[in-house]
Amino acid sequence: MDPRRKEYLSTEVHYTEESLRIGEHYVMHEWERPLIRRMVENLKITSTDHVLEIGFGLGISATLLQQFRPVTHTIVEPHPQVLEQARQWQGERNGVHLRQGYWQQLGSDSTHFTAIFFDPFCDDMAAVDDENISFLEFASRTLLAEDGRLAMFCIHPFLPLDYQRAMFAHYRQVEIGVVQVEPRDTADPTDKWSGRMISVVLYK
Repeated sequence: MDPRRKEYLSTEVHYTEESLRIGEHYVMHEWERPLIRRMVENLKITSTDHVLEIGFGLGISATLLQQFRPVTHTIVEPHPQVLEQARQWQGERNGVHLRQGYWQQLGSDSTHFTAIFFDPFCDDMAAVDDENISFLEFASRTLLAEDGRLAMFCIHPFLPLDYQRAMFAHYRQVEIGVVQVEPRDTADPTDKWSGRMISVVLYK
């Protein structure tokens, strides 16, 4: 998402038990939970980790990450209404820090994190791949500590060549696992792949 797009921040948010929609665009669905759970499991979070999470959404990944009680858990979320949901979720949880903004606004002075969960929203599907690859490069240079891990929500059931180039240029190890999901209440992004999505974790 281009951080210069101010109109997005005033777009109305709609929560249901099954999904989060911002304006006319779906952001997250409850049916994604099996994939998100696998991504968190594959990150291998421990109580010594400093975690960065990009995008709060329905709070599924945030809740799963908190089960491992990391030292710190920083959540970056641009939309004020979604951020308010995050504040309510935060409650008395120790070590949770909320930061309003886009990942592109994280500077070189940011803390080095040992684990990152990357699942932002972008309503311009044509820009998703470029933004994801830009983050992979930025995270390796600026955000991740040595031997840090990054879990990336991938909209593809495979890794396109551009992703592979970026990953192997900036990370020493790539782990991919297949996860079965059952999309509902929306167009099925896995229709051609029989519900197959992938969990992707990178090691710096």
